[in-house]
Amino acid sequence: MKIRIAILILVAGLTVSAFAADASAPVTNATAAFERLKGLVGTWQADTNMGKLQVTYELTSGSHVLLERETGDAQQHNMVTAYYVDGDRLALTHYCELGNEPHMVAHKINLDSGEIVFDFAGAGNLASRNAKYMHNATIRLVDADHFTGLWTLFENNKPKLTVTAQYTRVK
Repeated sequence: MKIRIAILILVAGLTVSAFAADASAPVTNATAAFERLKGLVGTWQADTNMGKLQVTYELTSGSHVLLERETGDAQQHNMVTAYYVDGDRLALTHYCELGNEPHMVAHKINLDSGEIVFDFAGAGNLASRNAKYMHNATIRLVDADHFTGLWTLFENNKPKLTVTAQYTRVK
């Protein structure tokens, strides 16, 4: 009986230690990159090869999701993108004006340069890989008032167009 009690106490102690280790676990690159992305909260403008764009960022869902709302000239390019940490990965879902929802995961995060590279991981409402959809995106956080975005559109399963934007903070 004493052995059983000792084993139960040992197992309980190990369980508590495991939870304590999780609480003090090091921050992953995904979490650190998401914390940097939170600095985008506000309104931004850019001139692009597709015309003028304005994006606004806001935190939602208990600050676990960074929501991007994009508008362009003449009400074109009205889209929403949600950035979030999924386990140990930084991910995004882009709700495109084309009617599909590409899901991308960051495969490269460089905290020193502020560059985050997202690649296609799947999509909702995508008729086929030959349809038009956003396939990858790169964000480079330059400083508190500037960042660059590059989004590549695929059609027929190959790159068709890359939209490059140099954003400046408005407020």
